Amino acid sequence: MTTFGSINAPCDRVTLIGMMGTGKSKFGRLVAKNLGFNFYDVDTLIEKKFNTTIKEIFQKHGETFFRDVEKKIIKELVFKIKENNEKVIISVGGGGFDNIESRELLLNYTKVIWLKTPVNILTKRVGNGSKRPMIKGDVTEAIKNLLKKRTEFYSLCHYKLDTHQLSQNQITEKIINLISLKSNKIKNEIRNY
Repeated sequence: MTTFGSINAPCDRVTLIGMMGTGKSKFGRLVAKNLGFNFYDVDTLIEKKFNTTIKEIFQKHGETFFRDVEKKIIKELVFKIKENNEKVIISVGGGGFDNIESRELLLNYTKVIWLKTPVNILTKRVGNGSKRPMIKGDVTEAIKNLLKKRTEFYSLCHYKLDTHQLSQNQITEKIINLISLKSNKIKNEIRNY
């Protein structure tokens, strides 16, 4: 289990985690723009590096290859941000927080916020799942199974933000409010917000 040596994570380095369809990239961009922070989407960085889509990387090379690349990109990104003392919002793919190395780097060097959204809403947002390489067969069941596996890791975050029944503006405002909290207020437990 990850220890929370990360309680002193800088408030101006934030990682958004959660399932596909929670709006990590969307809200990451909005918050970054609002605060004048840089925004990095790990999946987009991977697509640019390989000049192809995440789905095509999965099809050509498999999930293990993708997860190795994802881990390397996260590590490089965290060290770049730390070295340059950047104020950033990072969006990590749904499975990017599963890897212990990536998880510990993000927890120790950023404030991690889990955007939590109910399965029925995720299913609507993901649609038929054709662009999502982790969705095979029934979309709702696939999301439920992934969420069941990932909740253990997501729950190690600094803050959990339930996005259900919140407007886009409310979600953006709540993330900004979480960022403005002083790091010494973070407890060794999930803080619901």
